[in-house]
Amino acid sequence: MTRFVHLAIAAGALFAAMPAQAADFIISTATGTSNGKAITDGTPYSTINYVVKSTDGKSTMNVRATAWTLLTNGTYQSAQIGSWGSNGLGIYQTGESTSGNYHTIDNKNGWEFMVLQFDQAVSLQSAVLTPYMLSGNNYADNDAFIARGSLGFGAAMTAASLKTLADGLNVDTSKQSGEAWFNSDSTKYSSNKQTYNLSPSQGGNVWVIGGSYFGPDNQNDAFKLNSIVVKSAVPEPATWMTMIMGFGMIGAAVRRRRSNGKAALA
Repeated sequence: MTRFVHLAIAAGALFAAMPAQAADFIISTATGTSNGKAITDGTPYSTINYVVKSTDGKSTMNVRATAWTLLTNGTYQSAQIGSWGSNGLGIYQTGESTSGNYHTIDNKNGWEFMVLQFDQAVSLQSAVLTPYMLSGNNYADNDAFIARGSLGFGAAMTAASLKTLADGLNVDTSKQSGEAWFNSDSTKYSSNKQTYNLSPSQGGNVWVIGGSYFGPDNQNDAFKLNSIVVKSAVPEPATWMTMIMGFGMIGAAVRRRRSNGKAALA
């Protein structure tokens, strides 16, 4: 019993030394690099990388952005990604015209989306989606489909891994949200900034942002991703305590087993 009390006190001291707050990160999409060089406006890239400091300046996060299209035949196809400065990231879909605002993230001629891979789990807090009017339409709409998942940061995103992530979402097209996905409704916001404030328990190290998928209206969505705010996901205090106690009890058991083994050999 005394050993358990000592362990609890030590665990409590260790927990007190741990950070109690998650860190906020703002990813401004105009400031990335590709192949070690700063990106330039309108240039197509296969990948854009970001190294982002937390708002308190105490930690750093790595982010990798790629562009994709879900074609009308149900297959995933890689696309090229481009930055348009303060307007944000857009997509060059293979074989699609770039005139008429088709270099946006849109859901016409296939469903286009951005994949953001983080080197740690994060929860999405907000995004600035700059709306555009597609050629032939008389409106601009920036409803978005947003989903989260998990994949090793060192692994490059592929069509096969995307399909696995998508199958795990269990998207129900009769609904607007699920456990790991939702459609945002732009009519609920007075500006291009959409606020989500997802809790750390709703985190993932992969986030997908695309035009709405069977969304709140029948309009085409077209926008560029200007910036996003994420929060690093940290375990709740009870989770930390459980982990620490578990490690401590395992260590104590190992020590007892070693001690008993020595006595038996003697």
